[in-house]
Amino acid sequence: MDLYKLLDLYQAQINERRPFQGELLKQLKAYYRIGLTWSSNALEGNTLTESETKVLLEDGLTVGGKPLRYTFEALGHAKAYDFMFTLLKRFVFIHPFQDGNG
Repeated sequence: MDLYKLLDLYQAQINERRPFQGELLKQLKAYYRIGLTWSSNALEGNTLTESETKVLLEDGLTVGGKPLRYTFEALGHAKAYDFMFTLLKRFVFIHPFQDGNG
């Protein structure tokens, strides 16, 4: 199967489940909250593992032997991620071509 056709098939399957709501949306947000926090901090030199980041964010448990700075970096990133969603609730998104100008 052509790669583009396969991608279109996957996109169609995702679109069938849109808009994401309820438990699915909650799980997606939690998944990306951990993954994006870990990867962003790792790029900056933070040595917390993804599992350690998950435990920190979900259970509030810190990791022994790691600098406290790493803990605050991860918590700060997660707080910014959560804040982004509070901002998104305030805006109404309009498709750029909705008014027929495109």
